[in-house]
Amino acid sequence: MDINIVKLKKYASECSVLYVEDDELIRTQTANFLGRFFPDVVLAEDGSIGLAKYKKRKFDVVITDINMPQMNGIEMIEAIKEVNYEQVILVTSAHSDSEYLMKLINLHVMRFILKPFDNKQFLYILYKIVKEISREKENIKHQDKINLLSKDAQIIVDEIKVGIVTIKENRVDMVNRAFLEIGGFDSLETLNLEMPEIGVLFAGSSHAINATTNSELIKQLQSLSDDEKNVRIIRDKKTHEYQISLTKLEDKDSYILTFSDITAIYDAMYLESHTKLPMRKFVWAEMEILKQYTNKLNVLLVSVKNFDNIAKWHGKAETIAVEIEFSNIVKEAVEKHAFGKFIGYLGENQIIIISDANDLDLLYSVLSDMSLSTIKLNSQLKKADFHLTTMAKILQLDTSKELNELEVDLVNAYDLM
Repeated sequence: MDINIVKLKKYASECSVLYVEDDELIRTQTANFLGRFFPDVVLAEDGSIGLAKYKKRKFDVVITDINMPQMNGIEMIEAIKEVNYEQVILVTSAHSDSEYLMKLINLHVMRFILKPFDNKQFLYILYKIVKEISREKENIKHQDKINLLSKDAQIIVDEIKVGIVTIKENRVDMVNRAFLEIGGFDSLETLNLEMPEIGVLFAGSSHAINATTNSELIKQLQSLSDDEKNVRIIRDKKTHEYQISLTKLEDKDSYILTFSDITAIYDAMYLESHTKLPMRKFVWAEMEILKQYTNKLNVLLVSVKNFDNIAKWHGKAETIAVEIEFSNIVKEAVEKHAFGKFIGYLGENQIIIISDANDLDLLYSVLSDMSLSTIKLNSQLKKADFHLTTMAKILQLDTSKELNELEVDLVNAYDLM
């Protein structure tokens, strides 16, 4: 039963005590004893007065007798527990008060000392109590500091325009505002409720990561080179490209992911500048991948009849304007009649739609011999004696052929249109 008096005084100096005792002599003697360690001791001569003083302010420790007039200690403790169930209470009792023991235990009061007091035992109990209270206060201070630092850190990362996510044990632990905007969420709570597996955000693509779970996403990122760590997100019918960096933290299974918007760079490399369709080399890349899964590829080739005459009679600017509007019409038709099919740009006036199934007939009928009168040109195209219409052709490609052979087949097919 060792007591460090120096530490007891230190711990007690930060604690307040409410001492309730109806016996004036005991109350005075015990108050003097407590005053040697506690600078803040408030006295009450019965339970009703003690409760009234308790309701006016907070106390770290309540020390109370049981048998008192007007309101006994049990009744006062019951009332205090309604205000603060976690209140630390030390009960002083005589042997004759043992009948109240079960009531006190049911009230979650576990600290007792018998009267008359043994000073050493009393000090030891007080030392244990104030030591626990001091530690709890320190923990609260540390947690407050941590919360403040965490709040400051959140404010800082929210100002960063790059999307940031921390994943701990395959669960999203923290995100910044930039990532919430990427996913279209208003808070971390909403994200965890609606889409805890952030991989679901990423559309399936042959040129980007396609992971449906957090663990799968991390696994893929660990196996890829930096140039391959790209994800594609479709938002508001527009494709956005992001490059991911992955950093493992010291904590087990904890990672930081950053999402840098490379849409502009991607568009410049991947999409033709006017039609915003994947360029020729990416068409071949798509076909190369599809060749691995099917014996036949169905493609729909689409062009505009007499397209060369537009440049001849109206110039390059009008040619570009027509091609832009024409590509928009093809995109709208694919979205309506063949949603999800790959659309590519092989060259001027050469648009291709690729499918690994025999399901392009409806799209073919829509895009065949479509009059340009249905296309609202934004250009100042002058009236001419000829009428522009679309032409389309369906081909079935044998995927056992080499890619360069398929390329020749497509070029020849366009020449024959």
